[in-house]
Amino acid sequence: MLVLSILSTIMVIAIVGVIFVNWSKEFGGNPSEQKIAAYSEAENYNAKDKKFENLIPTSMDMSFNSVVSTMIEFIKGNPKGRPTKALPIIKIDSLQVVENTAKTRLIWFGHSAFLLQLEGKNILLDPMFGDVPAPHPLLGGKRYSKELPIEIEKLPTIDAIIISHDHYDHLDYGTIEKLKSRTMAFYVPLGVSAHFEAW
Repeated sequence: MLVLSILSTIMVIAIVGVIFVNWSKEFGGNPSEQKIAAYSEAENYNAKDKKFENLIPTSMDMSFNSVVSTMIEFIKGNPKGRPTKALPIIKIDSLQVVENTAKTRLIWFGHSAFLLQLEGKNILLDPMFGDVPAPHPLLGGKRYSKELPIEIEKLPTIDAIIISHDHYDHLDYGTIEKLKSRTMAFYVPLGVSAHFEAW
């Protein structure tokens, strides 16, 4: 009976997981066959192994000792890995941001998110303005600060958003939904555009 209960629980968790992954918008989309065929034309695509490679030889090998020590650190956790209290936020007047045309300025929104104002242009880098960098609030830790230096609704028109990669702490569905109508262009790596097309 105990084994049957455990198996039933595992099956329910698996079914819920599959439904969540396939129905949750946060997971975006997959590249089409046409796009995958286009990617294979890139100079750093290895057609034999069907994968991208660094143009400069880069070793990703880890010794057994390195793997073991990394796993121990991961399991043990880093007590200094998170601030003990919320980071203070310096609020910015929205008019200062909108009317800035002369200065080059970089505004940090926490983690990897920055607003770069350069030569009259507004460029957002990896905007993750959500509360939790995960596909669901129960699956991650909260951001270090409780608020942003300026609310999303008060940002000026964004000339470009640049996404470095599609980890949840760099690409957030909720943030993109709030920014898409006020953004002129998105610049993303190969494959990441499928998420935007799905959204």
